Amino acid sequence: SLYVEGRPKANERVARRLLSRPLFYAAMAVKAGDADALVAGASQPTARVIEAGLMSVGLADGISTPSSFFIMAPRAGGAPLVFADCAVNVEPDAEALADIAIASAGNAERLLGVTARVAMLSFSTHGSARHERIDKVRSAVEIARARVPELAIDGDLQADAAIVPRVAELKSRYPSDVAGRANVLVFPDLDAGNIGYKLSEHLGDLRAIGPFLQGFARPLCDLSRGATVDDVVAAAAITTMMS
Repeated sequence: SLYVEGRPKANERVARRLLSRPLFYAAMAVKAGDADALVAGASQPTARVIEAGLMSVGLADGISTPSSFFIMAPRAGGAPLVFADCAVNVEPDAEALADIAIASAGNAERLLGVTARVAMLSFSTHGSARHERIDKVRSAVEIARARVPELAIDGDLQADAAIVPRVAELKSRYPSDVAGRANVLVFPDLDAGNIGYKLSEHLGDLRAIGPFLQGFARPLCDLSRGATVDDVVAAAAITTMMS
């Protein structure tokens, strides 16, 4: 049956009307096991794709925040990175950031075959500045560590301290398995995430693949409405690997 999020009085007629729409029908096909994954968004806004996911497959166990990630692949070769959340959550709180970090780490390991090293990004490194926005990032790290003790995660970290070993040595205030070696970058809000991935794509010669939705019980991908045929094919291939 179709669970209509936020509509406790919804009846069968409402559900049938929703299922007459291709997006919701496809989402229910994934829920029923008739399809492995959902790739949508080229003609639908992100909010509608998320709505279909919540109404059908629902969220994964232990996750209360749906989010997104990009795979950022260097065009000249080299190890890809995971960027999150660059498309969904405008101002995530500490609990939501922890959800994003945990989900992103799992997808990095599943799709890239690496041990995830998660950097929680900020404008501060290991308390080099003081602000409530930094406190939020540090709280998210503590929450994620409590929930997944084996997860390699650190923050607050500035972007250069997260990915450049030389800078990490200069800025880190304590030993870290992540600083200078991060392969999963979690941004503190959607401003930073969206700007960061677009600058990396257009100035840093990285190909942005996605965004893929995460935190759901089954694989979902939300394409950009400017997606090319190649983007759709790549997204479909990767999304099926998440199942």
